[in-house]
Amino acid sequence: MKNLCLISLSTFIFSFSLSMLFGNPAYSQTTSSDKMAYLYPANKEKIFDETVEGFYQALRDLKYSVHQELYQRYKQKPKEQQRHLDTVLFKEMPDASVSIRKKLLFKEVEGFNYITFDGNILRTYPGIDVNHYQVISPERQVYFFYSFKDTEKEFRGRYAIYDVETKEMVAGGGTYMPKLNLTRNTYDKEG
Repeated sequence: MKNLCLISLSTFIFSFSLSMLFGNPAYSQTTSSDKMAYLYPANKEKIFDETVEGFYQALRDLKYSVHQELYQRYKQKPKEQQRHLDTVLFKEMPDASVSIRKKLLFKEVEGFNYITFDGNILRTYPGIDVNHYQVISPERQVYFFYSFKDTEKEFRGRYAIYDVETKEMVAGGGTYMPKLNLTRNTYDKEG
């Protein structure tokens, strides 16, 4: 009797395993009508008259209400919580090795990732991968501002991406990376 129960149980488990292995798989299908609903949808066909230089100056002059509000929120924070205003409302670095101001499609921003070596590993900055931005369409027009200084001792950079239509910042930030000193040669020491 005991053996009959074990055989029945083994047969059931074997049959269940085979049905799971060879059963009808269910596939998730998407249709062409399932399009991504972006917060910032594609607008590459629209024409915007403002030049990138004109927008940069308007940004520095706080011409738009969205930038005035951001500036007011910045000023209301306690001093110890305030980041540098030049990274909040982008301003080019005065001693930058490279400064870029461009009006382009969001998907084209990836082409401006800069590779630097910190003495240990290669790093990209700003390291933008448009696939990670699910709120903004790759076909959306943006203003791209990028400024950095790369020396033997350090890398400093800042960038900002503003939506052309709404004038809102969609991405931005700054970084500082000290570099390791690899010029020391320990084999020259006599001991």
